[in-house]
Amino acid sequence: MNIRETLNSEFSRQHLNTVMTDDALERYVRIAEGYAEIENVLAVLSDLHTNKSYVIHGSFSDIVDVDKERYSEYIPSIWEDDIFKAINSDDLEMKMLQELLFFHYISRCSKSRRFNHCLMQRLRMRSRNGEWIETLHRLYYIPAQDGKTIRFALCLYGAMTINLKADAVVIDILTGETIKLNKPSGIKILSPQEISVLKLIDEGNRSKGIADILGISLHTVSRHRQNIIAKLKVRNSAEACKIARTLSIL
Repeated sequence: MNIRETLNSEFSRQHLNTVMTDDALERYVRIAEGYAEIENVLAVLSDLHTNKSYVIHGSFSDIVDVDKERYSEYIPSIWEDDIFKAINSDDLEMKMLQELLFFHYISRCSKSRRFNHCLMQRLRMRSRNGEWIETLHRLYYIPAQDGKTIRFALCLYGAMTINLKADAVVIDILTGETIKLNKPSGIKILSPQEISVLKLIDEGNRSKGIADILGISLHTVSRHRQNIIAKLKVRNSAEACKIARTLSIL
């Protein structure tokens, strides 16, 4: 399971018990249009509920190597692959990983603070003359009506207008606090003992063997398994091992 497949799995596992109105879609499309017009950015609004993306071209689209005419209404996917082609391949892989870490980070935040954050990333995008342009990518997750799950993802691609010291940071847009999501930060999702249990699971050990190796009870092993699955938001131990490798926990 690669990072993109993991994100798809994470998004699809959200249970949207309420259906947002067309007014909500129109509202956020207008917001994306506002960003494109005022900040000259290339804006992409992805609707996770309908698996569609709406691309709005600001002046930045005239500089980077993207086809402005390809989609007149929407992309039938939440992934803007034609735009991804213009992103340096190494940066694209890191972009996906940081978005996954960002998803896990806000999932652990309280409901009242979950959507007060923005992911900012440094990318290289290819210009129309083949040169690499330093680009600022911003990602906002927008909630569904339940206030907990994600309905939209708003991506903004534009000129590097700020002094971003790290390749990627999360900004609390209310307090200004910055949080750096390094690749190893995925380790913080699990406790040390949960990581020990998961490593033994990944090596093919059964619960009784894990209990004997770690000197804990079967009940404790079972509790750790349940916690691991819940924290990594997966369905079983096999999926937990896969996503743990993606997050550099294993």
